[in-house]
Amino acid sequence: MNQSTSYAHRLVSVGFSFMSCALLASVVLGCGGPTKTGIEARKVATDRFNRVGGAVASDQAAQALDAGQFKDALTQIDRVVVAFPTDPKARLLRGRIVLEMGRLELAMTEFKNAAQLDPSCAECVYYEGVISQRWGRDEDALAEYAAALTIEPTSVHYLLAQAETLLVLGRVEEAKALIEDTSCHFEFSSALAQMRSEIAAADGDSAKALEFMELAVTLAPNPLVYQEDLALVAFHAKEWDRCLIALSTLPPKTLERDDMVRIRARCLAMTGRGFEARDLLVAFESKNTTKQDGITLEHDLALGYIAWMVGDVERADECARRLMGRNPNLCDGYLLKGMVFERQGDFANAVKTFTKAVELAPDRRLPRELLVRAEAAGIALGGVVVVGMNR
Repeated sequence: MNQSTSYAHRLVSVGFSFMSCALLASVVLGCGGPTKTGIEARKVATDRFNRVGGAVASDQAAQALDAGQFKDALTQIDRVVVAFPTDPKARLLRGRIVLEMGRLELAMTEFKNAAQLDPSCAECVYYEGVISQRWGRDEDALAEYAAALTIEPTSVHYLLAQAETLLVLGRVEEAKALIEDTSCHFEFSSALAQMRSEIAAADGDSAKALEFMELAVTLAPNPLVYQEDLALVAFHAKEWDRCLIALSTLPPKTLERDDMVRIRARCLAMTGRGFEARDLLVAFESKNTTKQDGITLEHDLALGYIAWMVGDVERADECARRLMGRNPNLCDGYLLKGMVFERQGDFANAVKTFTKAVELAPDRRLPRELLVRAEAAGIALGGVVVVGMNR
């Protein structure tokens, strides 16, 4: 082998040695640390894992919130917020949780953070309105509900919140205009029909209020949701039979409430079923006398007048005495007692008690009329009449 050939062999040998070292180095490095592509893939996988975990924690927080387990809900959502501090949905949910816990300042901060992170979040602005209303800042709430509706104009929920706030502020005509302007978008909404009923009632139109309330019942997927409201609206519209029909659809627990019993009794009395009304109130009284709340003043009022209507003077007298004892500044106790005295022919005491009733309620017509009648009866019978005041 000549010298040039030997030199060539040495170059090839050195080349193979270098390539072997490079290959070995690449293998060693490949086993000992990730490539750039591997690092990115691992980061994506970790992020995906964290987001799945965050979604699970958010779902658990939402479930705990719905179940009223607010501390557990807050623990769950805090994990998400720590991992994803700029996630507007997590901030919104955290705001809802602390709102339920009564921490209004913190809730408002969370809702504002969520709105800044996602300006299209109508729900965030809506909840700002909820808190403003809790603070008595109705004008601020009105603006926030309007902003939420601007972001999401197809949401009847935000529309109703705005209309309800207008009613709270006594701006009935504005509420009516708002609903009329947007009602075409929610033509088949039972909630909107209910709101129109409230507006009509606030406007003093009981018949229209009943019409809209019946429409709400017709449109509702579950009509039972609105039956209690329908009963109340029918009662105020003096549609006694319609009220009784609505009451008959209510569950027993609702129907046995003190206010529902009184409404039912009054409807029965106004439809010629006075004895049923009296017996209903007496049965309620016997069941609830020993309970902590006992018998309310409103119950005595209803029972007293209905007992008088059916000629149960003794029970009317008992209610009258209880009313005067419970609230000496209420004219009805004296009014009922005066009626009892009058029935007994004791016109002097009837005049005294009717005079007291007139003093307590000078703008009511009935006490004055009964006083005049008792005075006239006393004079006609030659009795001594005590006139308590100049009329």
